[in-house]
Amino acid sequence: MSEFTIKGVTYRSGKMVGRTQIHVLRRAAPIIEPLFRSISSGLTPEVSGMVIQGLGALEDEKLDYILDRALAVVQKKEGTGWPSLMSSDGTRIMFEDVRNDGGLQLAICANVLYVNYYPLFLDAPSLLNGGASFPQ
Repeated sequence: MSEFTIKGVTYRSGKMVGRTQIHVLRRAAPIIEPLFRSISSGLTPEVSGMVIQGLGALEDEKLDYILDRALAVVQKKEGTGWPSLMSSDGTRIMFEDVRNDGGLQLAICANVLYVNYYPLFLDAPSLLNGGASFPQ
């Protein structure tokens, strides 16, 4: 679990299951780099433009898929509890502030993608140069 704070509210991101990670990554390819850049260096005008271009390249169904899968692994701190952002069937955002704020949904999603994929990108070189064996 990874905790992050947006607009003074603390969220906790879990990990998507492996197969879901693959399907989300495939769909999110146009926005992964700018979203990671926005987390590591801030949302500069250049990075904002890259995010907007990446989002523009996504079909509605792909963006909905990414958002739904990302938000499904997030919990929001409420007092001493951590209720899930999404309904148990994954069809409804449970908090009005999140449901009505597309920028907040995107910021939460960016953090979830970072938590799920940054380790993969760090591990990729070792997996390809000795950390894994491939059939001859």
